Amino acid sequence: MRRILLILAILGAAASAQERSLIQQGGAVPPVQARSLVALAVGNAGYRMSPLTNPVNDAQAISGALRDLGFSVETIVDADYRQLGTGIDRFVHRVRRGDVAVFYYAGHGIQIEGENFLVPTDFDARDESSAKYAAYPADRLLEGMERSGAKLNIIILDACRNNPFRGSRAMSGGLAPMGSGAGTFVAFATSPGKTASDNSKGANGLFTQYLLESLRQPGLTLDEVFNRTRELVYTASKQSQIPWTQTNVIGKFYFRPAANAPTVTASSRPSPAPPKPALIAANRAYREGVTESRGGNAANAVEAFTKAIQENPEDMEAYHERAMSFAAVGQFQRAIDDFTRILQRNPSDTNALIGRGASYIRFNDYARAIPDLDRVIQREPDNDIAYFDRAIAHAGLDQNQKALDDYTRVTAHRPKWSSAWYNRGITHAALGDLKNALDDYSVAIRLRPDYAAAYANRGVAYAELGKLPEARADLDQAIRLEPADAAMFNSRGVVLMQMKNPSQALEDFNEAIRLNSLLGVAYSNRADARLALGDRAGAQADQKRARELGGR
Repeated sequence: MRRILLILAILGAAASAQERSLIQQGGAVPPVQARSLVALAVGNAGYRMSPLTNPVNDAQAISGALRDLGFSVETIVDADYRQLGTGIDRFVHRVRRGDVAVFYYAGHGIQIEGENFLVPTDFDARDESSAKYAAYPADRLLEGMERSGAKLNIIILDACRNNPFRGSRAMSGGLAPMGSGAGTFVAFATSPGKTASDNSKGANGLFTQYLLESLRQPGLTLDEVFNRTRELVYTASKQSQIPWTQTNVIGKFYFRPAANAPTVTASSRPSPAPPKPALIAANRAYREGVTESRGGNAANAVEAFTKAIQENPEDMEAYHERAMSFAAVGQFQRAIDDFTRILQRNPSDTNALIGRGASYIRFNDYARAIPDLDRVIQREPDNDIAYFDRAIAHAGLDQNQKALDDYTRVTAHRPKWSSAWYNRGITHAALGDLKNALDDYSVAIRLRPDYAAAYANRGVAYAELGKLPEARADLDQAIRLEPADAAMFNSRGVVLMQMKNPSQALEDFNEAIRLNSLLGVAYSNRADARLALGDRAGAQADQKRARELGGR
C-alpha cells in the first residue's frame, strides 16, 4: 500500500512571548523603554513595468533618520521576490522580546481579495490570480512581527494600488486595512481606496517627505508624528491624499523625546540635540549580547550574556536573553535551565513560562510544556501565543480535539495568522475531517500564497478524497515553491501512481530518494512503481532497503 506523507508537521512553537502593551501609568508618561531598536527599510523603484522615481531615495532617507534615532537599520533596495522574502524573514528573526521594531516599505502595492501584497521588482503577473503568487503577502510580515515578542511593532507602507502602475504607488484602488494585535501600529501613505503620489518632481514621495520632517520634531508621540504628517500631506496634495493609520497601542512612544534644555539666547551656547528614544540601561556585556543576538550571531550572544551574568548573577534579563540564544543554536536543555532560573526567582514570569514551554516542545517533551502554558493562560486569558504553543503540545500528545479547540481560539482572535490555519488544518486531518482540513489549508494559502506546505498538505487531503487532478495541481505548486523537499516529490509520486502513471511516479520517487536517501517510504513506493513497470529485481532491492530503514 502506497503512503502519502503529511508534508510538514505542525509548525514549531513560538520562541518568545507577547510583551507589547504599553501601559500608561498615572501622570506624565515617560518614553517607552526598549531593549533594542531595530528596523528594515525597503525601497522598490526599478520595476520591469512602471518604474518609480523615489522609493530608493525614500528608503535610504528613512534609514538615515532611524539610525539618527538609535535604530539598527537594514536597507534593501530594488528587491526581487526572493530578496524581498529573504530580507523580511531575516528582519523578523532579528526582532526579539522587548524591542521596538519598525518596518518601512516604499514601492508598488496590490490589494487582492482584501489582502495586501508588497510588489517585488521582478513582478510580471498580468491578472489577480497570478499576482498573489508573485508578490509578498503583508500579513505574513505582520504575523511574524506580532509573534516576535516585541514591545511595539510599527509598519509603514508608502504604497497603494492603481492598475497598471501609472505614476502612483499602486494597483487598482488602495491597500486594505490590516488586522493587528496589541502593540502594533500600521501607517498607510493614503486612506483605503486611494492612491499615493510618488512626487516625481521631488526627492521623496509626498508621504515620506513629510514623515521625515515630522520625525525631526522633538516631543511628538507616535500618534502625533503621523497626525502631523497627515495634515501636511493633505494640504500639500490639495486634499487628494490623506494618510491613514490603525493602532492597538496602549501608552506612548516617542521617536524623539523632548529635550529638557534651557531656552537658547543669542549669547548662550546651543542646546544639545534632542534625546533619542530611551533604551533600557544595561552593562556593556549585556549590550554586546543584544547586538550579537539581533545580528544573528547567537553563539557570540551566549558568550556575551554569560559574561553579563558573571558580572551580575541577579540579572534576569541576561538569563532570558541567553536562554533565547541557547534556543537559537539548538541547545534547548540549556535554555530550559535558564528559564527555570528565572522562574525560581519569579514563578509568574510569563515570558519565561512561554520560553520554557516552547523549549520543551522542541524537545518533544509535550507533557512538561502544557503546565507552563496553562499557567500563562490562567494569568493572561488573551495570550494567543500560549494558546498556539499549547495546541502544538496537545497535538504532540495526540490530544487532537484539545489542540483543535486551542487553534480555533487563535484563528478567531488572529484571523490573519496563516500558521494557525495551517496547523488547524493538520489537526482536522488527524481527526479524519478532511473537508474542514481543506478549508483551513485554503485560508492559509489565501493569506500566504507562497505557503508550500499548505499546498502540499491540501494536495494530500485531495488525494485521500479521490480528487486526483486537484491533488496533482497542488503538489505541482508545492514543488515549484519548495523544489528541495523530498516528501513533496514522494507524495506527488503516490498521486501519479493512483493516476496510473508509474513512469512519471518513478521519476518523483527517484528525486525524493536523491534529496533524502533515508526516506524509507520513498523506497517502498518506488518498489511499487518498479513492479508496475516490470522491474522485479529493482523492486526487491527497494523493498529490502525500505525494511532496513524501518519501512514496510
